Amino acid sequence: MNNNLVIAIPIFTDQQQHFNHSNNHLSLLYIKELSKDSQMLMFNHHDTIDVDNLDVLKDKTILTPNKKQLLSIYPAKTIYDINLLHWYLYNKPLDLENIRVNAIDILSNRYYNKKDINTIIPVYKHQEKCDMIASLIEQTWSERNKIDFESYEKYNKDAPLAFYSIERNGIPVNADKVFDILGNRTKQHLSNNKLFSDYFLYTTTGRPSNSFGGINFAALDENKRKAIVPENDMLVEYDYDAFHVRILADLIDYDLPKESAHDYLAQFYGKNISYEESKNLTFKYLYGRIPIEIDQLHPFFGKVRDLINILWNEYKAKGYIETPIYKRKILASNFENMNKNKLLNYMIQATETEHNINTIIELQRYLYKKKTRLILYVYDSFLIDYSEEDGDQLLNDIQDILEQTKYMVRIQKGKNYGF
Repeated sequence: MNNNLVIAIPIFTDQQQHFNHSNNHLSLLYIKELSKDSQMLMFNHHDTIDVDNLDVLKDKTILTPNKKQLLSIYPAKTIYDINLLHWYLYNKPLDLENIRVNAIDILSNRYYNKKDINTIIPVYKHQEKCDMIASLIEQTWSERNKIDFESYEKYNKDAPLAFYSIERNGIPVNADKVFDILGNRTKQHLSNNKLFSDYFLYTTTGRPSNSFGGINFAALDENKRKAIVPENDMLVEYDYDAFHVRILADLIDYDLPKESAHDYLAQFYGKNISYEESKNLTFKYLYGRIPIEIDQLHPFFGKVRDLINILWNEYKAKGYIETPIYKRKILASNFENMNKNKLLNYMIQATETEHNINTIIELQRYLYKKKTRLILYVYDSFLIDYSEEDGDQLLNDIQDILEQTKYMVRIQKGKNYGF
């Protein structure tokens, strides 16, 4: 493998724009074989007239800080996301914020509003910074035997690709109203009447955050959601019902009925309990303390209590627990002040994410060559930009993919995301 191993770091023309923005282009590509000198390939930079090509990456195994970025310019199969590897090792990404080059900082701050700032920063200064990043990459790569590398390889193969496949579709917005709704800061990020999301994969629990350009796409309020409109004919949102409860039921091998899980559990809490009251009580019990009377009242909670104890005992005895799908180790050495209920929460969120990675991949395979697109994922919901040309059956097929016979989704449709 090492004979064909290279570090590749793309540098785009504009630091502020998303790498998928139509006006943002590859400026430079840093290339370094391990233990050899680095080189800079030039594509859009003031220091060059001739344009290089990407042939140097052909048949190479590539190490890069952010696989999603590299996929946007070179969709190779053998790309290792080193931020992801570092996260596997230490539950946090590489510390790139503290890698500073004065000339880059000065020019970036002085010309903050200038587009394509990276094209005027001297190439050798970019190379100087990338050399320092490459050193961290080599160090992290040398530690890969400390983890279950097979688990990392599977996660690295699927997770960046799944979320990149959503990002590249963009999020269509109402160009006439988007600035009033989301603010003028969105102007530089608007590309062909679309905004771009950026799923950050290296979070504490493994549940991706999603924000870009000052917009938190994972936590839009109802008014801001109205800025998102279909590029095709209609927006369709599939929202999982009681997703965490059903994930738990799957983990403890408990069969929940097809009806709403919160309505089902409400009958055990007392008379005249509403859906919202049942939902609040359920999560209070799951992430707090399960009272003895509730534990004894229904076997679901008894099994959850048993799971909490099993996970905690394994965590203390082995120093880790494994996620059920990708077998990623949640290492005790990476967490301070862990407790039983927090550990359960981490396991649920990790399971949710891993389940949804596989679901996104299956959805994208199904939607391949169709006009309908998946444009946003928010933990327990999927937003579809639906084209009538694909037919009504497509909506049923998407529901089947999401539900997999053991989950339930609620569906909303409308001409904007506010529904």
